[in-house]
Amino acid sequence: MKKQGLKSTFKLIILDRLFVVELSKMMASVIVILTTIMISRRLVRYLSEVTAGQLSSDAMLSLIGFNMFSVVIKILPVALLVSVLLVLGRMYRDNEMTALFSAGVSMTQLYRSLAFFVIPLFLITTYLSLFAMPWVMQQIEVVKVDDKSSIDIRGISDGRFIEYSRGDVVFYVEEITSDDKMVNVFIQNRQHGKLGITTSKSGEIFVDSKTGDRFMILKNGTRYEGVPGQADYKIISFEEYGVVIAETKKVEVQFGIKEMGTVKLLKKDSVWATSEFQKRVSTPLMLLIFALLAVPISRVSPRAGMYGNLLSALLIYIIYENLMNLSYSWIVKGVISPWVGVWWVHIFMMFFSFVMLAKFLGFRHLKKRAAVRKWR
Repeated sequence: MKKQGLKSTFKLIILDRLFVVELSKMMASVIVILTTIMISRRLVRYLSEVTAGQLSSDAMLSLIGFNMFSVVIKILPVALLVSVLLVLGRMYRDNEMTALFSAGVSMTQLYRSLAFFVIPLFLITTYLSLFAMPWVMQQIEVVKVDDKSSIDIRGISDGRFIEYSRGDVVFYVEEITSDDKMVNVFIQNRQHGKLGITTSKSGEIFVDSKTGDRFMILKNGTRYEGVPGQADYKIISFEEYGVVIAETKKVEVQFGIKEMGTVKLLKKDSVWATSEFQKRVSTPLMLLIFALLAVPISRVSPRAGMYGNLLSALLIYIIYENLMNLSYSWIVKGVISPWVGVWWVHIFMMFFSFVMLAKFLGFRHLKKRAAVRKWR
C-alpha cells in the first residue's frame, strides 16, 4: 500500500511538472507573438512622429519599452487562455489526455496540476496590474513631457521643408554632409510679430550647455527681417549668425487617474477612480476565470485541426472584454452603481465557466454523483 501511494504521488508530481513546463514554454511564445502584433501598430505611429519631427528617437525607444511592458500585463489573461488551449488541445490530438483519464487522473487532479502554474501567475499579475502598471503609465507620461520640454531638432532631412514650434519656424536644407554639416540652408522664423528669413551657404546645430537652448549657427548668408505688409525690412549680410531654434522649457508632469497609484486611487472618491480601480482588479480575475474555462473548451477530436478551439476562445475573449469596457463606461456615466460595476461580468463569466465544465463532465454523470452522495 505504501509503494502504491508513493507511485501515485510520483505520477502526480510528473503530471504537475509536465503542465508547468509545457505551459511556461507555450505562454512565453504566445506572449512574444501577441506583444509583437500589438506593439507593431504603435511602433509605426511613433516612427511617423519621429519622421515628422514630433518625437525624438530616444523618446521613441523609451516609449516602445514601456508600452511593451504595459501590453504584456494586459494580455496575460488571454495569453494563459490560448496557452492552455494549445497545450491541452495537442494532448487531446495525441491521445495523451485519453491515456491520462484512463489511468485514473481526475478533473480535480488536472486542475490541481494547472494550479501550480496559475496561482503564481495570478499573484504576479495582481502585483503588476495594481502597482507596476500605474508606474509604467507614469513613466510614459514623463517621457512624453520631457521630450516636449527638451525641444529638439528632429526629422531633419535634405530636400524637404520641416515645421517646428507649430509653424513658427520653417526649416529647409538642400544637403546634409556625412559630418552633419548643412549646405544651402533656409530658415523662416517668427518672433514678436516680425518675420525673419535667413539664407546661408552652410550651417550646423549648436546646443548651449548651460541653458539647453538650441541654435542654428549659419555662415556666409543673408537675413531679411520685418513686419509683413510693411516696407521697412532690414537686410543683413553676415559671416556667422545664430538663430534660436528652440528654447528649453520646464513643464511640470501632471498625472491623471490612469497614472495614479492604487493606494491613492482607493482614497479618491469619484466614479473615474472607481472605474479605474475595477479595471486594474479585473485583469487578475480574468486570468483565474480563463484558467477555469480553458480546460472544458480545450477538448478537441484527434482528427480536428490544430486551431479548432481557438476561434471559440477568441469569441469568448472579445465578448468578455467588450462587456467589461461597457461596464467601465456605465460606471462613469452613472448608468449602473459602482457596487455593481464590472463585477456582474465576472460573475456571469464564472457561471458560464461552470456550465461549460458541467457540460464537459456530463450532466447525467453529475446527477448520478449527486444522487450517490445524497444516499450516503
